[in-house]
Amino acid sequence: MIKGVFQFIKSKTFLKHLGIYLGVMILLILIITYWLNSTTKHGESIKVPDFNGVKLGDLDQFVADKKVRYLVIDSIYDLQSPKGVVVRQEPEANAEVKVKENRMIYLYVTSILPPSIEMPKLIDRSLRQATAMITSYGLKLNPAIKFVPDQCANCVLDQLVKGKRIAPGDIIEKGTVITLVVGKGLSDEEVGVPCLFGLGRKDAIQKLAESSLSIGVVTYDEPKDSAISVVYRQSPSCGKDNNVNMGATVDLYMTSDKNKVPAVSMPAEDAKNSDSEFDE
Repeated sequence: MIKGVFQFIKSKTFLKHLGIYLGVMILLILIITYWLNSTTKHGESIKVPDFNGVKLGDLDQFVADKKVRYLVIDSIYDLQSPKGVVVRQEPEANAEVKVKENRMIYLYVTSILPPSIEMPKLIDRSLRQATAMITSYGLKLNPAIKFVPDQCANCVLDQLVKGKRIAPGDIIEKGTVITLVVGKGLSDEEVGVPCLFGLGRKDAIQKLAESSLSIGVVTYDEPKDSAISVVYRQSPSCGKDNNVNMGATVDLYMTSDKNKVPAVSMPAEDAKNSDSEFDE
């Protein structure tokens, strides 16, 4: 029997069918390989389009001539960016990626509507505590703090939005501007004027609030660049002998020229922060 098998394997009939079988298999492999390469575009790549800054309403038109699709998967609340624009994407812009038909790009956009929060209770807190809470809740402090005579000096007496009292727990939008009414005592109490040299506008307002003072007129150099401008002059000036009534205003003069900032009367920590603003 075994001898018969070997004789069949050596026969022309077997070799003929084996050759036909191998030829068909090789042809099938070539056809499948060609089909996969043509449909998946194996080995080809393109740069991912840059969606940054594209508005939500313009996305369909933006991808019309590109081999990609998009999906908005999250929204981000950002006061510094326009509403309803792309601020982040995955894969990143200009990254080399494998091309597949209708490649999906995942997008993050800025919120059109700011999120809502409960108004915190600022009344009966110190001005410094209230200022810190306003920042931590994503709200804004109106630099024009209202100081009124009251026996509780430096205490928050009322909290206002657009001139109207707002109660703790009321629903408001993040970024809402809060005006504080603060007691300044029943006497003509005086406070020292802090040195604000080298501080940005936001930090200057914070430091004035901590001293029971408020910001007055803000004047910028030309060209104005509020993002990196810092205080180089103030009125009234600072110093241990310069005292003003509690609740007084301090005018600020801002510059983006670091050389104008005085080299004296600036705490080391503030000077470090100032340098970082220019280095960014």
